[in-house]
Amino acid sequence: MQSNLAIAEELLRIGRYLEPRVPTCPNEDCELFRKAEPEHSGRHTRFGTNAHGTPRFKCGACRKIFVFGGRSTKRQQKTHPNIGIFEHLMNSMPLRRIIKVLGISPAVLYDRIDFIHEQCQMFAGERERGLLDREDLGKRYISTDRQKLIVNWSDRKSRKNTVLLSIASADQITGYLYAANVNFDGEMDSEKVKEEMTKFGDQRLAKPFRRFARVWLPQDWDDAAVRAAASRKGTRRASEEPTELPGELLAAVKNTYDAAQEREDIESGDDPSTATRTPAKGMLLHEQTVMAAHIQFVTRLLQKAEKLRFFVDQESGIRAAILVSVPERVLNRTADAFYVKVLKEFTVDQKKGIVGAAKRRLRKVMDDAGVDEEEASLILALEELSSPTLIGKWGDPWFRHPIADMREPQKGVSWLTNIDEAETDPEKRSDQLRHFARLHLKASLTAVDRFFMQVRRALTVAERGVISASADRRLWFGKNAYNPAVLVKLVEIFRTYFNYCEVGEDGKTPAMRLGLAKGPITAEDIIYYQPPLPPRRRAPPKPAEPKPLPPGVWPAELFDVRKEEPLLTLRREGSETNRAAGLATPSENG
Repeated sequence: MQSNLAIAEELLRIGRYLEPRVPTCPNEDCELFRKAEPEHSGRHTRFGTNAHGTPRFKCGACRKIFVFGGRSTKRQQKTHPNIGIFEHLMNSMPLRRIIKVLGISPAVLYDRIDFIHEQCQMFAGERERGLLDREDLGKRYISTDRQKLIVNWSDRKSRKNTVLLSIASADQITGYLYAANVNFDGEMDSEKVKEEMTKFGDQRLAKPFRRFARVWLPQDWDDAAVRAAASRKGTRRASEEPTELPGELLAAVKNTYDAAQEREDIESGDDPSTATRTPAKGMLLHEQTVMAAHIQFVTRLLQKAEKLRFFVDQESGIRAAILVSVPERVLNRTADAFYVKVLKEFTVDQKKGIVGAAKRRLRKVMDDAGVDEEEASLILALEELSSPTLIGKWGDPWFRHPIADMREPQKGVSWLTNIDEAETDPEKRSDQLRHFARLHLKASLTAVDRFFMQVRRALTVAERGVISASADRRLWFGKNAYNPAVLVKLVEIFRTYFNYCEVGEDGKTPAMRLGLAKGPITAEDIIYYQPPLPPRRRAPPKPAEPKPLPPGVWPAELFDVRKEEPLLTLRREGSETNRAAGLATPSENG
């Protein structure tokens, strides 16, 4: 069971960058204070610029003058290191080396990281906001997976690292990364949350009903880690060393199901470990909440797509998130979800052997049937579909992928949302099975794994640990971050860099393939990006005040359109008034 409030809060947090930047009144006493809705922000009017060229606006309610927009670097004394910092951060240079090479202080570096992160979020938000109304998205095939990121310990008394989990979704065709969300909120403070939890009485409530259901308190983390260690104690695991035997893939799938069954909540993601801790600054978020919010975000971003096909890592939390996020689309057959299990921890020689055997098998079918490679792949897929292996508590049918490459040498696929009824007509049934086979052949995690690989290689703070020979071969994370907020910001910066700046073999970036950019974006384009100003409009005209008339001049509205003489009009109106009052008129008095 999950908290709807927690998922909604996390969805608002990760989707905040999509909100358009508009002028808002900074006056706390104003009725329009910080209100960004169009009906409120539209009441402000342009009011020239200040001495630095920054546009000024006048509030439509309190008439206060304030600034909005202008140069992105207007508060920086020295702007020349910005481009160098951005490029070095994205190309594997450690933070200390950046400080030394550019001759800047640590304070300047961390200030620029915050600045570049804000610019990347603003730039990406302006482009990706257009996806919400795109009618030409067609069918989108999406790969979703998770990655562990390590934060170094900062307390000598408790030398435990913090493990952050990042979930990302990438488009298979374009390679565009729709989102990469980490289960960490740097704006929250554990001490303040503890005080608020006491006010709300959260400790007396079950976790799904708490006000702060999306965060891990340090004590809750430690208690859950102890319980998880006790449940795993004595549990026998199959060897994780893969071999070339197909049965090893099925064993890995079964082990994953068994591990999920041992959790307190099967949808909670990976259990806490006694060797890790919550961060010293900021708060760790429950992984199941982040997974649910992430899937909600991606499906809403692509709400106009004709069909959504999710190919996800074998994780119960992601499966539940998809079924909860788009139940209607699943029922009307415009959304599907597939588990994908990949065994890839082989040596290079083992991978070459597996790939070679798969190619020989494919060539044999091509020669025997006299067909091309695509049709031969379809024949092999139909053979595998005819005898799936049922695994797990729910009997999920697993299909062994007949195609192998060096990135995914062994791969199993399970269709989680196959609710189509079998066609009775033989010809239609044949077409239906061929369609199912094509869907299974598309199953892959390569698109998102490529991003994860680039994160490891490009960001030194995200590198894997190295084995230390002088410390009993324990893992050493010498270049990893000590502040998780810095790591999260760098991952989000790299997502923008990966989508808009990294050029592939075809000379295009993922954003160009998706239609969000016409060409590769440079670092200058992002650093000096300015949000578009609202269209100029004039203030509504004030009603004209009536001018006082000179003495003896009658107002024009007293006279009708017949343009009678004023004296005759007054005589006529006076006569009518006297008759109504029962008085004699001048003519009756002679």
